Amino acid sequence: MVVAALSTSLILSGAAPALADEVVDHVDPVVTSTGVTEGQLIGLSSRIFPTATDDTGVEYLAVLIDGRGRMQTRESVAKDGLLVTPGVQYDGKDVDLTIRAYDAARNYAEATTRVHVDAVAPTATFTPGSYQRVSGTATITASAVPDDVIEIVLSQGDRKLSRATAAPWVLTWHTRSTDPGRDGNSKVKFTVRDRAGNVTEVYKPYRVDNLGPKVEDVTPLVGRGRSNLYAFVSDQGGVARLEWWVDGALRGKDWDFSYDFGTRSRVAPVTVKAWDRFGNLTAVSQNVVVDATGPGATWVTPKSGALLRGTKISTVVKVSDPSGFIHGSVVGGETISGPAVDATSGKVTGVRYVKADGRYTLTWNVYDRVDNRTTVSRTVTVDNTKAKLKVTKAPKNKAKVKGTVKVTASASDKNGVAKVQLLVNGKVVATDSKAAYTFSVNTKKYGKKIKVQMRAYDKAGNVTTTSTRTWYRR
Repeated sequence: MVVAALSTSLILSGAAPALADEVVDHVDPVVTSTGVTEGQLIGLSSRIFPTATDDTGVEYLAVLIDGRGRMQTRESVAKDGLLVTPGVQYDGKDVDLTIRAYDAARNYAEATTRVHVDAVAPTATFTPGSYQRVSGTATITASAVPDDVIEIVLSQGDRKLSRATAAPWVLTWHTRSTDPGRDGNSKVKFTVRDRAGNVTEVYKPYRVDNLGPKVEDVTPLVGRGRSNLYAFVSDQGGVARLEWWVDGALRGKDWDFSYDFGTRSRVAPVTVKAWDRFGNLTAVSQNVVVDATGPGATWVTPKSGALLRGTKISTVVKVSDPSGFIHGSVVGGETISGPAVDATSGKVTGVRYVKADGRYTLTWNVYDRVDNRTTVSRTVTVDNTKAKLKVTKAPKNKAKVKGTVKVTASASDKNGVAKVQLLVNGKVVATDSKAAYTFSVNTKKYGKKIKVQMRAYDKAGNVTTTSTRTWYRR
């Protein structure tokens, strides 16, 4: 330890006159040893163990340098020694170290030894330096060490880790014994001691790295054939090496890794091994699902062979896949319910636009998460052409009628006529779905003025309506 020189002078009080029956002690103590040898090195703070005798007993001992020092009881000196603290002003000098012994009557004696003062604390530079990474068995080297240094000790808490007593001043730290499984800061102490007993304590934090890299987010699902696998691998000290093991064998060492998983659905064991630059290893194993089958897709609408009208055909399929459906598309059309399947119904909706009548094949391509595709198709017929409708027998426009009047019509359509209706005064009064389309009108049920129309529906739902005929009831 380094302690500044004390400036406490020893002041001794005079003895009181003796009484007639008192025993007067005029015998001085004898200093038998100063506790140091001629020319001995004394540091900034040194403890010595001088000895002295007296016929009545030594009460106090004092150490003086240039007449200045401190006094301690004989008991404390015997236990802890006498603290010598020369000031830095004596560094490199020869000084007189005097030991003075006192008895109870304040008689004293002293002895002097010439010593050499070394009041400079030792220094050293340590490599690697603060906050550098160390792992396993770390080697720390001290440099710029003064010639009078006799010992450097590496410790942590109360535990001594390593000791060096000469150049090249190499200290060994088995970090796994003090910080097993550690990845973080750890503080150690370097104690540098010179021949004079001067000590310097240096505390340094190091980044102890006894853990392998972190391996996360290994690809859990792949498709058939050759697929890419990914993993998030990180280490603050840097990742040195990476290995991919599939089906129990080493398959690759690259960050970008692909492997042919075959054409059947299965579960493949995959292990990712990663090493940091210190050789710390992390191995993460998991089962990767190989999905070689496309999604299941079933038609909802329209029905197979459906007869439709319009230029926009709505179509719905129901999709399911154990790996998760991701998107679907209508060939030549668009998906209108978004890229993902409806989670509740499992349905996805799309449209196909057409310009002319005719037969059309509606095709869906649906894909799962690993891009397996399933294609389903259905053929429909688009008919936007109205049926031909003609009144073949009926009173002419503005005719006068009475009683029950017969009305007959003819209708035709390339995809078939669904029905023909008779409308009187704007209301449907009769429907016929079979040719020839014949209706009877009881004119007594209507007013004096009767408006009559015929309306035909083809099987696609197209509507044809005749012009209105007005009859007058007689």
